Amino acid sequence: MKVRIRSYRRIRAVGSVMDFWPTSNYVEHMPKGTPQQRLGQYWQNVGNQICKSIKDYEQLSHER
Repeated sequence: MKVRIRSYRRIRAVGSVMDFWPTSNYVEHMPKGTPQQRLGQYWQNVGNQICKSIKDYEQLSHER
């Protein structure tokens, strides 16, 4: 039983080491552009979603 527990602990230790040395590049996941550009794009997307919701609502109200 001790052998099983020790091997399990080693497997967990290897997993935690993989967290420190990942196989991929984190730069690929970083946001692109300046903070102002990203914030502007965010609000542009919000505006687009609101416009789409308004159009969808108007279509529903005309169908009734």
